[in-house]
Amino acid sequence: MFDLKKIYLINKEKLAVFLFMSGMLIAYLGSLNPWFMWPIGTLYALPAGTLIVASYMFSITLSSPIYTRNDFILPLTAFLALSYYQLIVNGGRFGGFVINLFHVILFLSLFLIDIKRLEGLATFLSRFLGGLLSVSIVAFFFWMLGGALPSRDASFADGLYSYTNYYFFLLDDRALMALFARFHSVFLEPGQIGTACVMLLFTQCGKWKKWYNIAMIITTILSFSLAAYVLIVYVTFANLWIQGKRVFLKMMTSVLIFASIIVGSFFYNSGNNLIHDLILIRMEVDEGDIAGNNRVTEDFDAEYSNFWKSSDTMLGRDMPKDNFGNSGYKVYIYENGIIGVFLLLFFFFSSLHSATNKKALLSGIILALLAFLVRGTPLWYCNFIPIYIMAYYNPKALYAGIDANKDIETDE
Repeated sequence: MFDLKKIYLINKEKLAVFLFMSGMLIAYLGSLNPWFMWPIGTLYALPAGTLIVASYMFSITLSSPIYTRNDFILPLTAFLALSYYQLIVNGGRFGGFVINLFHVILFLSLFLIDIKRLEGLATFLSRFLGGLLSVSIVAFFFWMLGGALPSRDASFADGLYSYTNYYFFLLDDRALMALFARFHSVFLEPGQIGTACVMLLFTQCGKWKKWYNIAMIITTILSFSLAAYVLIVYVTFANLWIQGKRVFLKMMTSVLIFASIIVGSFFYNSGNNLIHDLILIRMEVDEGDIAGNNRVTEDFDAEYSNFWKSSDTMLGRDMPKDNFGNSGYKVYIYENGIIGVFLLLFFFFSSLHSATNKKALLSGIILALLAFLVRGTPLWYCNFIPIYIMAYYNPKALYAGIDANKDIETDE
């Protein structure tokens, strides 16, 4: 007999999952600042958190809720301590404390969601980003070949970033005279989206041939980001190691291919080529430092050295307003101090301590450290979500005999 109640419950479950995925997607994109989300700025946490609350309300009415974990108290406490500490020491306003409540809801949902749902979240985010990037890449090459596209001037952060907005992608005004503009789709800068793609690719063990992952790989290549290139080499071998495959032979083959490309770039067209000009020059050593190690300005580097000689080392110091353009671990330490670093370590330990796949956990921690050194934004959703998903990676994650992705989509 046709059971109408059963169909009704299945739909509520799918709706709860869809609302969770949608909330995570908004949070993920909001942390990357695509141009179409600039009008709402940091307020993206409000609609994202609201969707999560709606998801939870549907979930508690189900016989098999999607929020099932009970080990959330420690990571939630750690996040509350870290996030509100950062607000206090950085002079957060009342609105910031209110918005942070929605960030608390978002992180809490990650700590509560059934671990077997995380694989579905990884695929959902990867498909969406891959689809967006696919359209953007086609438009970018159409423009590169001389095609006409509608555009308008655009700026971000009070004019500190200036672009020509072709709607399908942004073109940094500093790249107008470049032989080949670095690609960053609808996002702020090449290194930002290149790193984000690598972080998501980390969650796609054994699935890099999927169309959406290929789009992210192409984006990483077109970004010409030294940081993204280093990270994707690491992620490639980390994924092989996690899957239990023989890494040494593949590593040696890759080293030979990379070495051939590097040597060839010095000779091809007398060294006047994209690989040489955009990547290898940044790897040259100048006065004992790599030329591409430009995460901070000389002025801020001097300020950072002075910081360690001051009484501000424990709680951090306000970032000078004229020191725009700095990123990486030095900025985080400068703003949040030693206490902030310890709270951050405690948060990551609390969030990941239940992970059982030690290879995935260790690989994720190393990637989180590398990303922190480069970008210094460990709590951004584009950085934290992939690390969290992969720490709990389980290739045999099934529930009720159904693939974890099929609540959202059918993966071909």
